[in-house]
Amino acid sequence: MAKEVRGNPTGRVELLDNPNQTAFLAALDQKTASGRHAFHRLALFAGRRGGKTRIGAVATAKKMRVPKSWGWVCAPTYPDLHDFVIPEVFATIPHAWIGNWSEQHYELELKNYAKCQFRSLEDPDKARGPGLNWAWIDETRKVAELAWKTMLPALTDKGGQAWFTTSPNGFDWCYESFWVPAKTNVPGYWAVKYRTADNPIFQTADGRAEIEDARRSMDPLFFQQEFEADFVTFTGAIYGITVNNTLLRTDAEIAAVIPEWPLIDPTRESYAGLDPGADHPFAGLLAIVVPRGLVVIGEYLERNKPIGEHVNGLHALLASFNPARPFAPTVWAIDRSQKQFSIELAQHRIYATAAENNVENGIRRTQSWIHTGQLFILADRCPRLVEQLRGYRWADNTKPDGQALKERVIKRNDDLPDALRYLLMAGPSLPDVEVQATDGHRDTRALPGDVRWQVERMMRCDKKLRGEDDGDSSFFGSDDESTPLADDSIGYDQDHPTALFWA
Repeated sequence: MAKEVRGNPTGRVELLDNPNQTAFLAALDQKTASGRHAFHRLALFAGRRGGKTRIGAVATAKKMRVPKSWGWVCAPTYPDLHDFVIPEVFATIPHAWIGNWSEQHYELELKNYAKCQFRSLEDPDKARGPGLNWAWIDETRKVAELAWKTMLPALTDKGGQAWFTTSPNGFDWCYESFWVPAKTNVPGYWAVKYRTADNPIFQTADGRAEIEDARRSMDPLFFQQEFEADFVTFTGAIYGITVNNTLLRTDAEIAAVIPEWPLIDPTRESYAGLDPGADHPFAGLLAIVVPRGLVVIGEYLERNKPIGEHVNGLHALLASFNPARPFAPTVWAIDRSQKQFSIELAQHRIYATAAENNVENGIRRTQSWIHTGQLFILADRCPRLVEQLRGYRWADNTKPDGQALKERVIKRNDDLPDALRYLLMAGPSLPDVEVQATDGHRDTRALPGDVRWQVERMMRCDKKLRGEDDGDSSFFGSDDESTPLADDSIGYDQDHPTALFWA
């Protein structure tokens, strides 16, 4: 059997004329007067089959011309590397340039001692590495933001460039991290976006027919994202772009909500939400109470570990801001069906409160907090929560015959959103909204209907617990349906009313 020849035998790479790709390569090479890269973060958003992996590989070949340079080529998984990225890179590297290729270590070295290592970013922690001159991440939308943040320090000491090739995925972290800075003229950022139809291979009668066929057969919004390369919010998105309203990104934004920032007072009331799992990630969130509402300040997401290691990770989360005095959550909220996990956690002195696990009710509660502007998230501290909230979607609930099924969510990358709704269902009450009071009591008439329903129900339950029920039904026709449910199976304790839940 003939030995496989790696690399391009002729050393020639033919690129059809695409002005967007040409502009990308020009920006990659552009230098300042002092000789530095004019752009150190470049993003190319393109429709499906838009040639983005090919042009990313061409950029790799250009960078490897520099002797003794060192870079990473990254993809969401090793199959993505093997099936798409590595073949494209070798198609752009002349065979005569290749010094060594290690299949075992996924490492390519040229005769000029330039080195390229291929890496999967499925595990964000594997993004740690040596100082790099450059890095390329293909299909960036499928990569966790944490992986990029973990890799970033490897580029700083050498002033390394990084470029990102991807299809859009709504208003996700790629949009926030690369498109927005480039379009707001942040120094060093550059981005371009183009349609599938802009790829010259589709600028023929047959190519245009293929795109029109896709347009007819696909959901319009999905076609708009996948072929038109537009940033869209899907109809099925549960939180969608509203997640952006919760994000605290800058020190000034955070200080407006947490006055003592960059410190956090360890005596602030805190709550934790847990979504434990054996066959899926174990998720945890930490939130603190502030005058304006609730701030999620930290996240935990790990899998395939014994319960003791998860507990250690949760304690590290509690101590992440104040090592000398960790937070002591008032409530550790957990799915009420996870009784065995609750028992195991109790062995480690984490006494969990069972939370209502009805998905629809939990989503409504979360939406109420977001809608009233009283839920905040530290964006840099909770990147995976933000990513999963943005991607959280309703599943198609229609049978082929058109009959509607019970609403359900797509059970994928939902661990942290689940932890958040458990926290909100078993944890703090929605703070009062600043509205004009006319009689010394809170006026809820200005609130949206779903928010008013939930707030008045909680207010009335609190009155019952304090023995102050005045029989005022307000939004309700009667008091009956606001009576809290005490259920021994979820650890109800009259001394800890936060253990209550409402259907």
